[in-house]
Amino acid sequence: MVQTLKLKRVLTPAQGDALHKKFLTSDNVETLVDYDCDGYDLNGKMLFRYRKNAIPMEILKQGVDAFKGSIQLTDGRGSASGSSHKRVRKDGSVSNITVGNKVLSGNVGYMDSGAMVHYCRKTAFARDYFEKFKEGIPFVKHIDNLYKELCPEHYAKQKAIAEGTNKNYVIGDTSFTTVTVNRNFATAVHKDAGDYPEGFGNLIIYREGHYEGSYFCLPEYGVGIDMQNQDVLFADVHSWHGNTPYENTSEDFMRIAFVMYYREYMYQCKSPSEELFETKMRETGFLKL
Repeated sequence: MVQTLKLKRVLTPAQGDALHKKFLTSDNVETLVDYDCDGYDLNGKMLFRYRKNAIPMEILKQGVDAFKGSIQLTDGRGSASGSSHKRVRKDGSVSNITVGNKVLSGNVGYMDSGAMVHYCRKTAFARDYFEKFKEGIPFVKHIDNLYKELCPEHYAKQKAIAEGTNKNYVIGDTSFTTVTVNRNFATAVHKDAGDYPEGFGNLIIYREGHYEGSYFCLPEYGVGIDMQNQDVLFADVHSWHGNTPYENTSEDFMRIAFVMYYREYMYQCKSPSEELFETKMRETGFLKL
């Protein structure tokens, strides 16, 4: 039976804003959810939908085995890492590129044009390990089906824009272009950016060994969610959120988190041949044959 929670604010908007880039504690969780549950604010806005055992273990393991190789030490997670600052070059000068603390994280699927790479393309993992990437598509499709079932209004909008996107940049027949994969990364308070703003976020966890805590938390509402293997969470990731700390960890503990989304501007991507043509023209002013 799915329970429904009506959650009142425990923080004012200003107090929520003050948590940006800060790390939460267990004190931020007044209500802990470990059961099938839909959460709403007092105005009826959906905050999350959480379902236990919604992902068959073989599908979850297939995703883990396919995508875990994307994880590497990176400073590209910005405020979710607890910091966002300009990168300092080896010569001591400061670049215009914003980075964060180093964490274990990777991206699977496709990326749009950005500050560092000015064309749409596969992520490095999908490019270098394309067969592995393809092995994980049934996992992504399963989450896509759950998204359609549990958040149909958000899904319909996201699927429509995905269907209008060049198929070279969408993961299979889904509403997603990209998967972020984190390992043992307790995120600081942040709001997701760069994803389709009218979609609804998701979180899937694979865990080994023993740990407690690391609850997904919406601190403005004092609610935490204790995610286990095979669970799925859909949440408003454009509200402040983060993780509580790991507690009582075993030496071999591991928590791999998957977040699937549509990158906001992927609909602007042209075909790979057109992207290549425009890149050559932009960088050289003429075509190299």
